[in-house]
Amino acid sequence: MTDERNGYIALEGGEQVRKALASADRTIVEAALKGLEAAAWNIVGDAQNNLRDNGSVVTGLLRQSGHAVRKGDEVTAGFFDTTNRSGGYALYVEFGRRAGKMPPPDELAAWAYKKFHLQDWKAAASLGWAWAKAIARKGTQPHPFFVPAVNRNTKGSGLGGVMNAVAEAVRKALRHGTAQFAATARTIRNTPVQ
Repeated sequence: MTDERNGYIALEGGEQVRKALASADRTIVEAALKGLEAAAWNIVGDAQNNLRDNGSVVTGLLRQSGHAVRKGDEVTAGFFDTTNRSGGYALYVEFGRRAGKMPPPDELAAWAYKKFHLQDWKAAASLGWAWAKAIARKGTQPHPFFVPAVNRNTKGSGLGGVMNAVAEAVRKALRHGTAQFAATARTIRNTPVQ
């Protein structure tokens, strides 16, 4: 509608444009988070390969505990599941363990049982106890798997992988959002002068 005395032209559909723009913002943020989640899974995959390559896989529990989780606007990746009793040793594999405190012998017994294909649980329990005492005396060497994966994927040329994952997700969202915005724009029309 036009009011020549006040010099304005009213556009119908302004609220639709505002909603379309707000939706595009949410879509882009959502796409960026999806890209970060994909990058986090790349880090987990590299860390799992590092575990295999440095000989740290025996039972497969640690390797299978890798996860990437998105909660709200935050994406995390890791192997350090504190709700799972056997998941707690990931820190000791990554950083080693100083001498002084004895690790749980039953965890080492389960490891020995699987590693050496033992048929007798008593033998595994005995080995677990002996190793726990030795670790308490000498500690363990680190076998890094997660930090190298993070560094490879986030520093230098590795950062390109994270950025590419985010950028590709945002590009897809923009293509989709542009089509939605164009459809909204077609419904907006200039009110004819009366």
